[in-house]
Amino acid sequence: MKIIFLTHHPGFRGYSMTRYTQFLSNGFKKRGHNVEEWAPHTILAKTYMPKKMQKWLRYIDSFVIFPICIILKTKTLPTNTLYVLIDQALGIWMPLLKNKNHVVHCHDFIALKSAMGDIKENPTSWTGKQYQSLIFNGFSKAENFICISNKTKQDLLHFLNKSPRKIEQVYNAIDPLFKTGNIVNARKCISDFLKLDVKNGYLLHVGGNGFYKNRTGVIALYTAWRKQTNSPLPLLMIGYKPSLEIQKKYNDSPYKENIHFLVGIENNLLLKAYQGAKLFLFPSLMEGFGWPIAEAMASSCPVITTDAAPMNEVGGDAAIYIERCPSPDKILPWANESAKVIETTLQLSKEERETLILKGVEQTEIFDKEAILNQIEIIYKSITA
Repeated sequence: MKIIFLTHHPGFRGYSMTRYTQFLSNGFKKRGHNVEEWAPHTILAKTYMPKKMQKWLRYIDSFVIFPICIILKTKTLPTNTLYVLIDQALGIWMPLLKNKNHVVHCHDFIALKSAMGDIKENPTSWTGKQYQSLIFNGFSKAENFICISNKTKQDLLHFLNKSPRKIEQVYNAIDPLFKTGNIVNARKCISDFLKLDVKNGYLLHVGGNGFYKNRTGVIALYTAWRKQTNSPLPLLMIGYKPSLEIQKKYNDSPYKENIHFLVGIENNLLLKAYQGAKLFLFPSLMEGFGWPIAEAMASSCPVITTDAAPMNEVGGDAAIYIERCPSPDKILPWANESAKVIETTLQLSKEERETLILKGVEQTEIFDKEAILNQIEIIYKSITA
């Protein structure tokens, strides 16, 4: 099967989307398929230009120049070629592909919902609304979709004004790297990295600075828990350098000396962080999938996350759930109440904790890499048949 994966401009390609593209591209190459990756090149958006100008020039590279390349390149390929938009955010290209074999992978509709005024925590500018409108008008012309969660699938059906020819749900696959390990060795590794003794464990969060990741909520939750207990366990927060808002929340915490930001760490150290944690906190407001939930469970780390889809879809009956933080102005009462769940979970007996961990490991079997590729391969073949 000839497959063309169309992905983001390098300047717009975040960690998760790079990872997803590599998973599909490498996976189908190993299965013997004829695979190419197409992406806009940096033609106008040179690095020596101001950052704001770079951003707008990347849009021109992506949505003015690259479509011309798509038109020219598709003319030389067989008619049974399958064109795969790696993300629905690339829907602007869909009108060029709608009459060819195609499929759109859908991850989340947070940006589109924000543009429509449905997410009060994330108001969108006028230009942002116009951009999301172009994306929606583009991907809505597609006939075949694969959604990474049932939540994303339901959102897509809500937005579309038609019944697509094919709409399937296939979970993300987690990297086999994430697995059970020696907790003592893991904590020693993290202690050496931090130059701090964490042999008794720590609380952990993994996520970016997007509003929906609720990193300010993580800090509020940790602060509330520390006030309610005598435990000195630190909090490790793995992800990007904290934004100004997150930094302010950190500065305001009386326990900031016990909160540690780990920026730009490698996957092997991330694995050790999961394996050594007493508890993984993931109080996201919303997600498309929630990779860290599955990664933590696969690494034998108990998870506390939000009782809302798709977090409770990924966690199943193997995670502990708290309410979604209702709004920024109610973060303190939410944190005070949710902190009680942290303490209750930490006080589980050895047998109860081991049972919870075992459930988590078993839950992650549905995110097996080869099983996920099998599902997607069947869908791809059905489209080209």
